[in-house]
Amino acid sequence: MKPNIVISSLDADFSLTLRHILEVEGFSTDLAMSPAETVDAIRQKQTVGLVLDGRNEFAISLCRSLKSDAGTGQVRIVALVPKEAEHRYEAFLNAGVDEIFIRPIEPERYLRALKRLLGGNGHRSCTHREQEAVTYGGLTVDTRAHRITYDGRDIHLGPIEFALLRTMTGEPTRVFRRDELAFRAWPQGVFVDPKTVNVHIGRLRKALLAVMTRDIIRTVRGIGYGIEFDGDRRKESL
Repeated sequence: MKPNIVISSLDADFSLTLRHILEVEGFSTDLAMSPAETVDAIRQKQTVGLVLDGRNEFAISLCRSLKSDAGTGQVRIVALVPKEAEHRYEAFLNAGVDEIFIRPIEPERYLRALKRLLGGNGHRSCTHREQEAVTYGGLTVDTRAHRITYDGRDIHLGPIEFALLRTMTGEPTRVFRRDELAFRAWPQGVFVDPKTVNVHIGRLRKALLAVMTRDIIRTVRGIGYGIEFDGDRRKESL
């Protein structure tokens, strides 16, 4: 069965163009023009992804609603935002969107993001040798199984957060600059604003603290982030 993608937009040309591109790539698609139609389309089929037109006034609230609902929270959301609406970028991230791109954009970029989010291997390869699994202080990062556990409890992370944690635990004594983390964790060719890295680090920190007793992400003012397991060093804030 082909993976199903819902396209949510009020613009018929936008939707039909995307439908053609996605179906050529082997996806099946459904079109929706309102929040209710979008939710119905997602629930009626085993939908794995949503492409959201960032011009829609309801786009941010719809994204937040989908991500907070147990029945739709697993659907990967990619938002395409026109340059004149770039000020909404951070609001989309805070609403839980998985990827966001500023239009105009070449189709290859958001197709690569969709394939990665749905289980592809579109992350940039790291320059260092990655271990299959590393364990520090009860935290295990298993790259092959794409699984994070702490004292046997699963920690569920999005693909970007997983890649960030994998990168930092691969070199636990190092502090990574934001541009280095962006290079390691995002697909090739995607421009990543430093503030976007901060947002995803915040998501990672929140997910870890939900099961861990202390914050292991070290923030170094003006430089970036690293992992710290001994708890002795004072954490600085940006």
